[in-house]
Amino acid sequence: MLTQSTTTKTENWITALGIKRSKIPVLIIGNNPIEMTSIYNILIGIRSKNYLADFCFNVKDSISRIVKTRPEVIFIDDNLILDDIQKLIRVLRQNTKTKLIKIIALKSSNWNYHIIDNVDDYLLKDAIRADVLDRIIVKNLHPLNNQFV
Repeated sequence: MLTQSTTTKTENWITALGIKRSKIPVLIIGNNPIEMTSIYNILIGIRSKNYLADFCFNVKDSISRIVKTRPEVIFIDDNLILDDIQKLIRVLRQNTKTKLIKIIALKSSNWNYHIIDNVDDYLLKDAIRADVLDRIIVKNLHPLNNQFV
């Protein structure tokens, strides 16, 4: 006997049709809870992808969180202590298990010229929207191969 069911949300249609979305773990590191929560809410609100967002508020706690969640992308706020950011990036790049994690620096403005070595990309906090976050994550996880014709 067939039973009738209704689906009203996108997630229900996706599961009903058997479409699988890959889970992309993302870690947000910053010291401003309002900004980090905003980015978190934007990421989990993107319906086309399944972002597993997590956040921590300092660099020291981020190592244990990275080991626990194994993110593919890390957003790191440039308002943290620059030496701590550099040490974290150096540790991540030297470890074979974490060297492929994409690191994106969140910049407060273009006026401070702090260069953070070995990051994959930069993003202005003023430009953070769902489509921009999704595009920058996809761009860094799946870079286009340059082909010469």
